[in-house]
Amino acid sequence: MAKAALIVVDVQRDFCEGGALAASDTLSLLGPLANFIEAARRADAVIVFTKDWHPDAHSSFLSNKGPWPVHCVAGTPGAELMPPLVSEAGDLIIQKGMDANGAGYSGFDGTGLNRKLRELGVQSVAVTGIATEYCVRATALDAVKARFETAVLTDLIRAVQPSDTARILGELNAVGVKTTTGAEWLAQSGEAKTSGAHGS
Repeated sequence: MAKAALIVVDVQRDFCEGGALAASDTLSLLGPLANFIEAARRADAVIVFTKDWHPDAHSSFLSNKGPWPVHCVAGTPGAELMPPLVSEAGDLIIQKGMDANGAGYSGFDGTGLNRKLRELGVQSVAVTGIATEYCVRATALDAVKARFETAVLTDLIRAVQPSDTARILGELNAVGVKTTTGAEWLAQSGEAKTSGAHGS
């Protein structure tokens, strides 16, 4: 039976409204995403939360001549999951961007996520979260490279610049990433598991 994982990318205080590096329209994401995570848990999906977890001296910070304001410094309130999202025992918490000189956009970049998912029998992943152009995009690209069946859930992502979303999704489609809604993905995952249980 194929097992699925839901990857929730960087829904942290600093990337949400009021944070140091907020994407657009994040508050409208939080309730629906929290409800979807619960639905995915009930469907026996592996839940993965990725978190930027930067050192003070991270090369991406403006103070270190990088492009971004200081954000998601390890152990600070800005790096915490944004309520109402909460992790539970058994969820995978993936900290990324811990190398001061690495961008750390992808949840697969130096984190061991590929190995952890394989050990759990995961064959397909769905990517949600923030931000579409950066960490969602990079995580989805690396998931495909790692040969997971990969989907981006278009109703459960938020971009820095929403006008970029169609272009990014087109790029992902071109390399084999499916774009679908959360409800459609959950229904398809359930059908796949039922089919597998019957040996068809």
